[in-house]
Amino acid sequence: MKRTWNTMGWLLMLGVIMGVRFLPAYAEEYSAEDAKYVELFLKNFPKVDPVPTLETYATAARYDELYMGDKLTKDLANVSNDKGGIAWGLSYRMISLNQMYRVTNDAKYLDANLACIRAVMAARDDKRGVKLWTGVIAPAWGCDIYAERGRAIFGVHTGIICYPMLDFLLLAKKNEVFAAKLGDEAKQIATCCTEALGYHDRQWRDGPGGGEGHYIGMDQENVLENKPKPGNRLSALGIALWISWKVTGNETHRDRARAIGLYIKHRLTPAPDGAYYWPYWLPIEPITEPAPRESVKGEDSSHAGLTIALPLMLAAENEVFTAEDITQLGNTVVKGFGRLGGGILFGDITGNPASSPDYVSQPTAWLETAKYVPAVRDLIVAHYLNYRPTPGPLDLSRLLGITQ
Repeated sequence: MKRTWNTMGWLLMLGVIMGVRFLPAYAEEYSAEDAKYVELFLKNFPKVDPVPTLETYATAARYDELYMGDKLTKDLANVSNDKGGIAWGLSYRMISLNQMYRVTNDAKYLDANLACIRAVMAARDDKRGVKLWTGVIAPAWGCDIYAERGRAIFGVHTGIICYPMLDFLLLAKKNEVFAAKLGDEAKQIATCCTEALGYHDRQWRDGPGGGEGHYIGMDQENVLENKPKPGNRLSALGIALWISWKVTGNETHRDRARAIGLYIKHRLTPAPDGAYYWPYWLPIEPITEPAPRESVKGEDSSHAGLTIALPLMLAAENEVFTAEDITQLGNTVVKGFGRLGGGILFGDITGNPASSPDYVSQPTAWLETAKYVPAVRDLIVAHYLNYRPTPGPLDLSRLLGITQ
């Protein structure tokens, strides 16, 4: 019998009135812990009915309707990273515009991204004359929240903001007509990113293992002072460094991206189920022995999607990470946070039912692993079609990419 969430809700309400708890159908299929998680998941993501097809769900026309034109113009009216708005909002919009250009080859998406980039460059702290808590005016995008001591520059913000700007330049360079129209502005954009990434040079540390490297926290949250940044923050800087090398030829940036990749790789735990698992705070020392999924306090699913960005980027160019590594990351989806199937995803990568569905964010980040673990595609697509009636811009652009 097909039971919708609305029906389920009425049954639960009736149970409260009568003093009886009606267990939904899925309680018979899962363990008690998993059933409890599913109940929370469905409150966050009510089941879509009817379920659309991917071909009608992910289209360029829908992207344009939701995220282009007047809507984009309105969103660029007051660009600021004071509350993290550029880092956790506009930057992903910019990544999606690059993806839309890759999928459609329509330069209108490059034009739209150029408008975003101009707004972002104008919002940099030194352009606004805004001081950090240290009194420094930095050539980057400060944020007033997160750090106890006041406004600070976060490497993860610098990375995730610069990455789509540099990737834009990479795309523009290959389009002769657009590159000619861009002219000297391309150099200005590259310089803006180089200066911002350079602000973090003082935080760089080689090691601790041979060929490894990482950034430490400095002048930001107290808990991170002089400690290696978490994997997702390192990865954000790493993808910006890698693309910076491609755009500017900066070999130091290339070498640092490789070193960060090696640092992350050595701290992923291989599990007997064929997957990789890891915590938000990567261990200081490399992992030398496999361990079961249940023994790892998994990183939340939201940040983990950023942690894998550099491994996926490097693997695509046969650098540091291998096909076997990406297979293990694909198994992180199948055996870990997507283990229940049907589009229900857990809030941490180990599939811990004690996690929160609030952390299920942008799982399209894992779609690249489907090249080696095809089941990933169906799990991720099922999540969107069944539980996300309106995808965000980056998710929509990535889903459109797999329909081509």
